[in-house]
Amino acid sequence: MPSTEKLSLSTPPLQEALTALALHAEKVIKEQRERDWMPLMRNKAFDLGVHDDARDPELKAYLDAAERRLHKGTVYRAGQQLQATESVFLLDGMVKLGESNVIIGQPKVGKSSFSTGLIAALRDRIPQFLGRDLSVPNERMPVLVFGTDQSEGDWLHLLHRESLVSEDQTLKSDSIDFFCSMETGEQYNFTKDGIRRMREEIEKHQFPLVIIDSLSSMMEPTGIEENTSRYAQPIRNAISQLRKTGATLVVIHHSVKRPTTWDWITECRGSSSISSVFSWGVLMRWVAQEEDGLARIDKRVGFAGKGRGANESGGVMGQYMPEGGWTYLDGLEEAQKVERAGQRIMELGGVRASVFDYLTLRTGLNADVSADELATELDKQKGHVSRELRALKAKGLAEPVRTEETGSRPRNYWMASPAAMEWSLGGSEAGSNGSLDLLPKRSLISNKSNTQDGTAVLLSDSKDPSSEAIDPKTKVEIRRGDEWASGFIVRNGSDTNSISVERLGNPMVTISNLRLGLDVRPCQPEPEEVQSTVPFNF
Repeated sequence: MPSTEKLSLSTPPLQEALTALALHAEKVIKEQRERDWMPLMRNKAFDLGVHDDARDPELKAYLDAAERRLHKGTVYRAGQQLQATESVFLLDGMVKLGESNVIIGQPKVGKSSFSTGLIAALRDRIPQFLGRDLSVPNERMPVLVFGTDQSEGDWLHLLHRESLVSEDQTLKSDSIDFFCSMETGEQYNFTKDGIRRMREEIEKHQFPLVIIDSLSSMMEPTGIEENTSRYAQPIRNAISQLRKTGATLVVIHHSVKRPTTWDWITECRGSSSISSVFSWGVLMRWVAQEEDGLARIDKRVGFAGKGRGANESGGVMGQYMPEGGWTYLDGLEEAQKVERAGQRIMELGGVRASVFDYLTLRTGLNADVSADELATELDKQKGHVSRELRALKAKGLAEPVRTEETGSRPRNYWMASPAAMEWSLGGSEAGSNGSLDLLPKRSLISNKSNTQDGTAVLLSDSKDPSSEAIDPKTKVEIRRGDEWASGFIVRNGSDTNSISVERLGNPMVTISNLRLGLDVRPCQPEPEEVQSTVPFNF
C-alpha cells in the first residue's frame, strides 16, 4: 500500500492499517464532498480489513482529526504576505457575500419581508435595494429559504406580495430554488442530523443565497436555553459546515422587544455569545418607539450594519409599503436624533422637566427665554435654572440662540433644540397631517370645556373682549401656528394685551405676554352632534 511505504517494518499490521486509514481521511477531505466522506472511509476500512476495529465513531474521529490538521491556518512571519482576501458585500453595508450574516429585529418589524424583498431584487437584477448597491452576479444566484419560523400560509402571503409565486401558488423557478416552512421543515435544524440535511440541500447549488428564518426555530430541537452560553455552539457548528458550500448565509433572529440603541450586538436577544458567531449583523428597528397596545402610526424602519469589530456601515431607512415592496427613505440620521431626544425627554423630572416644558412652550411660539425669566416664572434661583439649562444643552434638548449685552455679564437666551421640539410636538411621526400639538407628549394635558356647556367665562359680556379683564382660572387655548392647544388656565388676565397663563395641573409652568384673540383665547365649545331625523329602518 503506497500510503504505508514509510512505516517501519516492525509496525503491527493493525496499527499499520489504522495509520493508512488516518492518512486516507486527509485525501478524502481534500478531494471529495463531505456527504461522501463516511461511505469512502467505510470502503477503505473494509479494503484494509479493519472494518470491525474502525466503526463509524472511529472513522468520524479520523475525519475530525484530519480536518483540524488541514485547516489549522497559516502562520505568517515578517516579510510574508497574508493570503486572506477582504470580503465584499452582496448588499452594501447589509449582507456580506459568502459570509455568515444575521438580521436582528423587533417583532413584526419586517425581517421576513426584508428577506423576500432582497430575493425579488436579485431576481429583477436591480442595481439598488433600500438605497444600497446590490452586487448582482453575472449568473442567476440560486436561493434557498429555510422558513421554519412561519406556516406555509404566512409565507404564501409574503411570497405573493413580491411575485415570488405564480397565481396558482407555484414557486417560480427564476426566484427560489428550495423552500420549506414550519410544516415541511422539521428535518432542517441545527442538530447534527439537521445540519447535515441542510448542507446536502445547499450543495446541490453553486454559491447560493441561503435565508434561515429563524434562528430560534432552528435551535429549538437542540433543547438548549437561549440565554446560556452553550447556545452558540450548535450555531457555530452549523455556520462552519454550511459556509463550506460557498453559500451566503442570512440568519433571521429577534432583538429585545424595545431596543434603546442602534447596535445589533447590544440589542440581540438571548446569550451574548450569539454575536460572536456571525461575521456581519444588521439591526432592524422602528425609528420611533411607540407605546405597547397602541396602533402603530410611524412605520419607518431603520437598518444599521456592523461587523464583529468596530467597522460600521452607517444606517439606512425604509418603509414596507401596503401593496408590497420596500421604499427607501432619506433622513435616518435626523430621525435618530429625534428619537434619542425623545428618550432623554422621557427621563426628565423635577425642575429640569419644568424648565424644558417652559422652553418647549416658548419655542412653540417662536420665542426665546432667558434664565432670569425662567427663574421668575418657575420661582427658582437663577443659578439653579442656569445649571438645568446647561444640563439640557448637554443632552441635546436645549440650545442658546442669542446673547444680549447687559453692561455686566452677557445674558443668553434659550430655545428647545429642533430635535427636542420635533419629538415633543409629534412631528417625527410618519403620516402626520402636519398639525402639531403645542404641548409636549411627555406631559400632555387636554381640556375640552370650561363650563358645563363648554363655553368660557369672561368678566363681561362686552363685544370688545380686549377692553375687559379675563377672570383668573378661566380655561383657555394657546395658538400654535394655525392650531390651538388647550390645557391652560389664566393666571393674570387684568391686561388683555399681556395675559399670563399656567399649565392646568402644573402652575409652575407659565407663559406670559400673550394677547387675547391672537395668542390666547377662551376654550371653544365642542360642536354638537347633529341628531338624525331619519326614522330607524328595521
